[in-house]
Amino acid sequence: MKNKSVSVKWMILKASLAVFGLSSFGVGIAVAGPMYVESVAAPISKVMPELQKELGKHHFKVVLHLDILKMIKAKQHILHIPNLDKPGFSDVQSVVFCNPFFFNQLLNAHWESSAACPLTLTVYGRGGKSYIVYPKRVALTGNTPALNVAKKIDKAVIGALTSVPGAQPVR
Repeated sequence: MKNKSVSVKWMILKASLAVFGLSSFGVGIAVAGPMYVESVAAPISKVMPELQKELGKHHFKVVLHLDILKMIKAKQHILHIPNLDKPGFSDVQSVVFCNPFFFNQLLNAHWESSAACPLTLTVYGRGGKSYIVYPKRVALTGNTPALNVAKKIDKAVIGALTSVPGAQPVR
């Protein structure tokens, strides 16, 4: 009976460790984060033209470019946003871009996941340095049939971003 008791305890311990390990792995994935971030040792005025050029080389079309912080600051006298730009960025700009082939692949793989398009990224400037932040599409598609398409999209976008002169991945 003692061997059976030890065997049951051992099974419970192994199962507990397995559950803990899986939950820790899940947390590890979440910590890896849904954002790709890179820095460029140049002001946004130099980074944005290069960024748009690299997106084009990687078969993406920029459909909208917004100077977000400038637009908000211009309306601050009406908006009265408390603590506007507390981190002290000199500029914040966003780009909306797309690739119709990727959109169609998402649509065909899992139509709900095509809501991950159009693609967006935001560039933050401070002290002559820029930070490019891209929300990964794998975070939006999750474990759906569109996951492999999202991986291809992320690989292509990150490929374009790493091609920006002086770009260094942060995370």
